[in-house]
Amino acid sequence: DRSPSRGLGDVYKRQMMHLKALGTVVYLKLSYEELTERLGDLNKRGVSIRPGETLETLYEERIPIYERYADVTVDCEDLSIRDIVKKITYLF
Repeated sequence: DRSPSRGLGDVYKRQMMHLKALGTVVYLKLSYEELTERLGDLNKRGVSIRPGETLETLYEERIPIYERYADVTVDCEDLSIRDIVKKITYLF
């Protein structure tokens, strides 16, 4: 019997491998605090959170996955969207 966390890890791995097969995976790195500020109302943003889970637990769960599978990491802390786009454009 697979535990829920193990099964979810398998799902994330499959999703990330699919993305890597499509091209370069870019991780837009933000602190939890800045992420919550940028997201605003989660219901309006379509963020799916399991019952009993918080945005913070989701963030903590996914960060190691993003770091592991990213081909490129872009530090987006305190940058405007325009500056983030410039950084990404410069990399490619």
